[in-house]
Amino acid sequence: MSRPWRLLTSRGRFFVLIGLMVVLLAMAAGQRDVMRLGLLLVALPVIAAILVSRARLRMSCERSIEPAQVPLGSPMKGQIIIGQDGRLPAGILLLEDSVPRELGTRPRFLVDRADQSWRRVVEYPLLGRVRGRFSAGPLTVRTVDPFGLVQLDRQFVATSEVMVTPRIVPLPTIRTIGGGGGTGEARPHRVGVVGQDDALVREYRQGDDVRRIHWRSTARWGDLMVRREEQAWDPSASIVLDSRSSAHEGRGMQSSLEWAISAAASIGVHFLDDGFGIEIYEADGPLRISGTMGQHSSASQELVISRLTDLKPRSTTTIHYAVESATVDRPGQLAIAIMGRMNAQDAHSLLRVRRNRAQGLAMLLDVDTFADDPASEQQRAQHELAGQILRDNQWRVIDVTRGMGVADAWSALEQLNTAA
Repeated sequence: MSRPWRLLTSRGRFFVLIGLMVVLLAMAAGQRDVMRLGLLLVALPVIAAILVSRARLRMSCERSIEPAQVPLGSPMKGQIIIGQDGRLPAGILLLEDSVPRELGTRPRFLVDRADQSWRRVVEYPLLGRVRGRFSAGPLTVRTVDPFGLVQLDRQFVATSEVMVTPRIVPLPTIRTIGGGGGTGEARPHRVGVVGQDDALVREYRQGDDVRRIHWRSTARWGDLMVRREEQAWDPSASIVLDSRSSAHEGRGMQSSLEWAISAAASIGVHFLDDGFGIEIYEADGPLRISGTMGQHSSASQELVISRLTDLKPRSTTTIHYAVESATVDRPGQLAIAIMGRMNAQDAHSLLRVRRNRAQGLAMLLDVDTFADDPASEQQRAQHELAGQILRDNQWRVIDVTRGMGVADAWSALEQLNTAA
């Protein structure tokens, strides 16, 4: 009894209850004609329930979302191709696709007066408003009788997976950022390849021995490159990403945390393109990116994007775990920090990351510009003090405000290096 009762709509239940009341009152009053009316009210929903529940829908459904992977804030298009072979049951088909609210509203459409065999294509817009992985679907088909007394829901099993990644911004090459050995020779203008013999390469200069030409790098850059046999340079970078929820402000796509994650992803992909090995350290520790030394690694790029797509704000209030992990690992050539709201203790902890690295670069987000309510004067004073501590210890530091692009912030670091 419970299943047929669940098939009834509010109108159908009303018919049944009123019909039963009419039947009972008619029996008590001895009014047979009125009792027949009550029986009719009860019978209509029952007959409709039998017809709808026995209706066989031979339907097919193909679904897709294009593209299946998009940067945060990008539009997508969902498409459902649905068809049926055979007669449509009496009534109307209402179709509703299950879409996460992070991507948009649920599309609803109906099919009525269809031919015996029909096919419909339905498209609807989506927007990647929240970073992460989402599943759209399955499609729900609701059969409703012509009088609206009974409805039966059926579901397809197919779903569509969607991945909303951080925004990856192409970054200009900062030619003044590079490593040098202890010989005093000028830093190379281009990043070379570290081979098995730990040799560096630089641009060919008049008078160089032609036997020192590094043909692989020459083919890569399009200019003659020669080996530098001086102290080897380790092309690796450590990126510290402040993922503490308490260090960030703002909502949704425009929050300071999303800016920081986009910057970390863009810088990581940029360095991988330049042949660096990288590791990203967030508030809870390393993301364990397996970079490839001396060559482009598409697998590492995909891993960077995947790990940062899944990154959630952390409840920890310090950057202790990030710093400890970065100092335990083998020192690299560069240390890049992308920080939210800081205090002096955070700055002193961050100084340990650089150690013997040639350069330390820091992007300090002015979180107040992302927030609805500004921070206290004490918090602002602590943040400014933290930036000054880094500058006093030879870090290249820029302040990032809301509206500044990642590429603009990256270029500002080059200007600081040039001025220095």
